[in-house]
Amino acid sequence: MNTTTTGEAAVRRPLPRETAKILGDCRDLAIHRLLLSFTSMLDRVGDLLMARAEKSDVRDEQAMFLDARGALISERSNLMAEFERQLHVLVDRRIKGEEPKADFAAVDARKLTLIDTAAMDESVVAGNIIRVVENLCHEELNELNRAVGYLLGRPELETRSNPLAPTTIVEAFTEALHSIGGDQRLKFAILKELNQSSLGDINAIYADLNRHLENLRVVPQLRPQAIHRGSGGAHGDRSPGADGKDVKDVKAAPGTEAPEIDMMAVLQRLAGAGFGLHRLQAGAMPGGMPLGGMAAGMPFGGMQMPAGGAGIQGMPAGGGMETPLPAIGQFGGPRILVTQELGDALSRLQQGETGFDVGGIPVQFAGVPQGMHNVLRDLQESPLGAKANQLEAMTIELVAMLFDFVFETKDLPDSMKVLVGRLQIPVLKSAMLDGAFFSKKTHPARLFVNALAHAGIGWSPTMGTEDPLYRKIESLVHRVLDEFADDIYLFDELRKDLETFLAEEEKSAELNIQSSADEVNQRDRQEIARVVARSEIEKRLETHTVPNFLGAFLRDKWIGTLVQLHLQGGEEGEAWSSALATLDDLVWSVQPKRTSEDRKKLVAMLPNLLKRLHGGLQNVGWEAAERESFMSNLVEAHAAAVKPSLASVPMPTTAVSEAAAAAAEEAHAKGDAETAAKARALADAMAPAPPPPPPPEPTVEVVQDHFAELAASLERGMWIEFEGDDGQLAFAKLAWISPLRGTYLFTNRQGQKAVSLTADELADRFRNDRARLVEAEPLVDRAFVSMMASLEEKFGEQTA
Repeated sequence: MNTTTTGEAAVRRPLPRETAKILGDCRDLAIHRLLLSFTSMLDRVGDLLMARAEKSDVRDEQAMFLDARGALISERSNLMAEFERQLHVLVDRRIKGEEPKADFAAVDARKLTLIDTAAMDESVVAGNIIRVVENLCHEELNELNRAVGYLLGRPELETRSNPLAPTTIVEAFTEALHSIGGDQRLKFAILKELNQSSLGDINAIYADLNRHLENLRVVPQLRPQAIHRGSGGAHGDRSPGADGKDVKDVKAAPGTEAPEIDMMAVLQRLAGAGFGLHRLQAGAMPGGMPLGGMAAGMPFGGMQMPAGGAGIQGMPAGGGMETPLPAIGQFGGPRILVTQELGDALSRLQQGETGFDVGGIPVQFAGVPQGMHNVLRDLQESPLGAKANQLEAMTIELVAMLFDFVFETKDLPDSMKVLVGRLQIPVLKSAMLDGAFFSKKTHPARLFVNALAHAGIGWSPTMGTEDPLYRKIESLVHRVLDEFADDIYLFDELRKDLETFLAEEEKSAELNIQSSADEVNQRDRQEIARVVARSEIEKRLETHTVPNFLGAFLRDKWIGTLVQLHLQGGEEGEAWSSALATLDDLVWSVQPKRTSEDRKKLVAMLPNLLKRLHGGLQNVGWEAAERESFMSNLVEAHAAAVKPSLASVPMPTTAVSEAAAAAAEEAHAKGDAETAAKARALADAMAPAPPPPPPPEPTVEVVQDHFAELAASLERGMWIEFEGDDGQLAFAKLAWISPLRGTYLFTNRQGQKAVSLTADELADRFRNDRARLVEAEPLVDRAFVSMMASLEEKFGEQTA
């Protein structure tokens, strides 16, 4: 039977000329918004390039990053103008379906060359940006594909063929980059930093395009309602197939909410296709109902709703009709539980009873396990399980599969699995009282189990069972076992209780997190200050030769002064500028003075130079003997610098060094050890300073792979499982990210510092299987995805 949705009834098919205008307006709106968005993004890219330059110890890298930033600033207007032009060209070409294809038949084989590795690197980075945007905008792009496909007469339009797709945007920007001046390496550096920037604005642009098209009322609205994003809390309902798609594609793109999966509907289809549940035992059905319980082909589990809203009636073993049971549960799903004996037995099992009879049916197993034992498998194999009708048996199987997944997951400590496992009977009851458990993520019992599992990540065995979180979860489980009868909203009440507890803990943890964050931030600032100070000193020593004593002083002592001043006022401070001027004057003072003016200048500057020198070293540890030795050597160096006989040599103190070395040999030959030692010390001090030591090897190798991408994509609140040096596993939450160097601070639940790592160090741990990202998707949702995949593998198309 053909039906017309509300959206379809209200639309009209636009004429071809109007279609072209609508698409042109969408293009212009998108380009206008993209230009604004990229202007802001390029500001962030410039900041990232500056940060890269400050963090690098390699001079060539520093220069490249600074040059890339300079090119970005100087060429900004040309870049944006070309980006706009390329967007117009590519969008118009793809609207017309004029995507060029390579004509390999026309290629001259004699001109074939190896692949340009630079082009390949650029292609990899561009492809990564495209994937990130496609994942980020998954739902918005699906809606836009359908709308643009309708306007173009291509109803099956896919993202890669959409004229406004991320591919078009990234290709246009890449082509625009090629048009500006500068080395290819600089352009590639800009593109790489764009890959690290936040691209969330594009999501909003696609959403606005969809609203624009919706307001024009020219595209059929096939979805019954919008899909709401979010993590935790209530989500908008979404039924399988509501958007015209099968539930088969159950794995959502990263960063998007997975679609609802109706597991009960899947098992219904399997049963209708003749696939039995092998764990279930056949048994007589209540009230004379045929084996299998419900007639094949009935909607949702065979629960056909009678006219007038009458419910399905309870049917005890004797076959008599009793008080009608509601056909709809509290949360809007169908009531599955109709077998009286099963309902009574589940309530007694939940209370911890065992070894009892219900309607002549013996119940010999325990309903509240003490370990990781699936009691629902015991229920299936028992006479009580055989009493269940087909729909009830399916429900038992699904919840049993859910707890199989719970016990096998690596994302929960075993003790937490045990606590959650005690809820097997209450969860089964809640699912039977309202089948929306299998189709709605916001079902109260489902949200409660997810909340317990997520909170449980923050507990570790070392905290013990007296830990407040463990005791809280244990008390909530006890309340379910003691209080749950048939009101599924009890789970909502308990979940809110848990959320209040966690919010209080989080508030306390913030103080610890801030303390650790301040510590990491100070360390990062120290490292940046030292890199900048070392760079300023080595820049002078690279262009001017100085005696060994002065080079050692600058590298060991004056660097401390520069670091302190950088921490206090940064590179814009007056004190920093004054310290650099002192550095320049010191280096200049030991150079040969070839004119009388230079000699007079040195004599005039010395008092103030020495005053600045002493002032800058007040907070730097320096032994008195070292200070006296330095000042004595400085006097010798200045005396050599002003000698007219040494004015033509590159480094006057070299002559002093050579003379002192000869004197040392002479004194040694005479047996005057003290004089020889003093002369050797002077020779060493006046010799030319050595080049700087090579930079230390990086503690981890920087590799650009999917582990690096994973590390770079982390956000605050995500959990990681770390393996310690002793092989022990522990969960830690990303609590803070340093704005200076991107250092990650991981803490335990109380906010106590667990470890701080750079993104490269974390990627190395991922790569060596010493760290693992804990799944962010809620536990029950992941279980259903896993169950769906297992059923698909086993039964193939029958699940669709």
